[in-house]
Amino acid sequence: MQHLVNFFDGHNLEGMTAGRWYVVVQGLLFLCVAVTAWLPGPTLFASVFASLALVVVGAAGVLWAARFLGRSLTPLPEPNGEGLVAGGPYRFARHPMYTALVVICLGVAVGVGVVWCYLAVVVLAGFFGAKARYEERFLVRAYPGYAEYGSLTGRFVPGVGRLRLSTE
Repeated sequence: MQHLVNFFDGHNLEGMTAGRWYVVVQGLLFLCVAVTAWLPGPTLFASVFASLALVVVGAAGVLWAARFLGRSLTPLPEPNGEGLVAGGPYRFARHPMYTALVVICLGVAVGVGVVWCYLAVVVLAGFFGAKARYEERFLVRAYPGYAEYGSLTGRFVPGVGRLRLSTE
């Protein structure tokens, strides 16, 4: 609970930074995935075994990414000054935590098969794309080697979504 108090400490809703709004929207999208899993509606592919596999793989990815982030871990898209992490899962993708969270949510959608839940996961994935682009503006400024790291490392999966180095 103290983290929530610290998150909003000294901020009213009008004064919240864009980074804090990203975290609020992220939480609401996770809630949307959970709620849409319970809604009636058309269904697509559903499998308890595939669901369990996706949730376990995603959870392992979250734990692996969190272990390597250490004190750099923050829900905010602005770096917290604890340093750039490029080891562990960050050797393969710049935002493996986001990838792992989407995999967990996809596991929920596959478990229930409800179209609305699949759509909520697609919206969540798009949101993480926007959050990652916002975050990377700060990372490029905060860490001199980030642009080169980004040009060699995919955004969410290896080799896909590399940063383009500017030729200015």
